[in-house]
Formats: sequence, structure tokens, C-alpha cells
Amino acid sequence: MNIAIDRRRIKESFMELARIPSPCGGEGALARRLERELKGLGARVMTDDAGRKTGGRCGNLLAFLPGTVPAEPLLLAAHMDTVGPCSRITPLEKGGRITSDGTSVLGADCKAGIAAMLEAVRALRAAGAPVPPLELVFTVSEEMGLLGSRHLDYSRLSAKRGMVLDSERPLDQVTVSAPAADRVEIKVYGVAAHAGVAPEKGLSAIKLASEALAMMRLGRIDRETTANIGVIRGGDAINVVTPLVELKGEARSHRLSRLKKQTGHMEDCFRRALNGKWVKSEGGRLKPSYEFFAERKYPNMKIPGSSPVLRLISEAMRKRDMGMKKIASGGGTDANVMYGHGIEAPVLSTGMREVHTTGEYLILDEFYACAEIAADVIAGWASRGPGVS
Repeated sequence: MNIAIDRRRIKESFMELARIPSPCGGEGALARRLERELKGLGARVMTDDAGRKTGGRCGNLLAFLPGTVPAEPLLLAAHMDTVGPCSRITPLEKGGRITSDGTSVLGADCKAGIAAMLEAVRALRAAGAPVPPLELVFTVSEEMGLLGSRHLDYSRLSAKRGMVLDSERPLDQVTVSAPAADRVEIKVYGVAAHAGVAPEKGLSAIKLASEALAMMRLGRIDRETTANIGVIRGGDAINVVTPLVELKGEARSHRLSRLKKQTGHMEDCFRRALNGKWVKSEGGRLKPSYEFFAERKYPNMKIPGSSPVLRLISEAMRKRDMGMKKIASGGGTDANVMYGHGIEAPVLSTGMREVHTTGEYLILDEFYACAEIAADVIAGWASRGPGVS
């Protein structure tokens, strides 16, 4: 069966969605627009309480489309939020691309994925193609550490396989592996003193933190592991021996044992840097201290090559003279969190490039092909029948 997308319709749909401001925590207007569209397609739509849990004004949007044939449900997902500047986006078409006017991001990350999802459903309906039960998930605050998917009400979902449409890689590259990540926050407490009058009575938290960082393995640790300290704050005056420094960073690895080792190493550097340090005081000795907090931001993802969704993606790409390449990513997406909840969802590219910048653009040919591939996968999933692994 030939499933043809309407290129004009999907392009106009994307440009309309791009114009709707949807910063992290402020996705409500976009969610309301999508809700109207989804109900028009016959979906049952609901919003969970992720907004309350994340401090936003809108929860994740979930839409359930009944299938036309008995089959396992299939999940498709993309996020609604965009990074800034995004208060006023003017999409422009030129030379086979859509860009912003240069004063804002474009919002193709991830509204291209949303538009492709919607167009795939429209195209399938127009073609009269078989459709399995579909669970469409539109998350909030993905750009703030995957907060929407972390607080998604998974009890509402029954699909165990699907796709996340959220990658800027070339279209033939499908992300099947991604690292887990730990967020770390450290506070180093020194001893305050007047830097000019009695510096020997103080212990500089800046110096102590620097000694810890000098020992720390950062950057590319090995093929599967990275680490970074990205934020350092401390000090209020140049004539005070700084009593407090705060640091924030992360560690990532495709292998959990290596992630645990790296996070432990980062804490050990602070322990070693402070060990044996003290200054005299009238009451005896004053010693520095530290607080080290580590939290798992998201789990790793490793989708097996035998995945039936991957097979369908590969078949859809072969129809377009593409050879699917399974790749590992260094970043995390909603697919990581979903994988931790038992949902295998490889990440499909949408044609977006230079995301998170005012030079962001969308390659239309790849965008159209993404929607076509999604439609083929949905139709192929329907043809497998119920309960087929």
C-alpha cells in the first residue's frame, strides 16, 4: 500500500507549531493546540500532573488512538518544550530548508518530531491503511533534564515498544544506545578570614576546590564514559578568604559500573583535597568540610539489534535506498527514561540541525522522509498482528 504524506500540509503544520512559544514549563498553549488536533483525529486525550511535579504550568500530553486492526500498541513520542530565545519565532523557507529569522531558535527541536507524528497519522488515515492502537506522548521540560518523561504517568501506557522522534543526526542514523547520567552538586566549606590582616586564620574554599579539580579525571574518560564540572560559584569579596564554593557537574556512561566508579572518583577527589587541612583557632582546630550530592538524572538505553521496531525502520529506509545505521549517542533523550520503564524506543532523526542555536534549521527532504518512515513503521506494526515478538 502506498502511504503518501502531504508535504504542503506537514510543512504548514510545522511552521504553525513553531510560532507557538513553548519554553520549558510554559508549554500550555502548544498543548491546547495539539489537543484540538488530536481530538479531531479521533484520539482520547489527557494531561498528567507532571507540570505540578516539575514546577511548570502544563503536564505531559497523552493521546490514545484506537487501532483499526488487533495489534500490540505502539508508542510515538516527542517533547513540546524548546530552549530560548523562543518568545517570538518567525519560520522562513529558503533553499529546501526552514530557518528562523536569526533572532530566535527555530524550535525544530522538537516540533519537527511532533509535526511528523501528526502527519504520519493523517497519511495513514487518508490511505485507509491498517493502524495499530497508538499511544502518542508529548512531554514537557525535556530540555531541563528530561523532567517531563521522568514524571510521566506510565500507568496510563501499555505500549512496550515505539519510537522517539528527536535527533539531529543524518536520517539514516538511528540511536539505539545512550548513556546513563549522574548529576552532582558539591559544596566546599572553608574557613573565612580577612585576606589582608590574617589570611593564615582562613582556609580558602576556592583553593580546596581547585586542588580537588586538579586531581579529577574529566572530559573523555574512556569510550563509554565522560565527566564534566560545568558550574562553579563562590566568593563575595576580594579581601575575604572564601568560606564557601558550590560546584555542579555530571558524569555519563553507557556502562553503569563505570558510571558508579566515575561518580565515586569525583567525590574521592574532594575527600583527598580536604584531608589533613586545618587552621588554629581559639577553640582548637577548624577543619574544612564538603557535601557531595549525586542523583541519577536518567538511566542508560541499549536496544537490541533484534528489536522488531528497528527491523521495520530498516525496511522503511531500504524502500528509500538508505541503509540504516545503528549508533550510540553521548546524550540522553526521553527514550532513556522510557527504557528504564520497560519501553524500547529507538530515536529517529527528523532533519533538524544546529539545535539550541539561533542558526537552527530544518532540512525539508529529511523531515518529509522522517514522517514517511514513521507512517511505514506504524503500518508495518499493524500487519504483525497481536502478541508477536
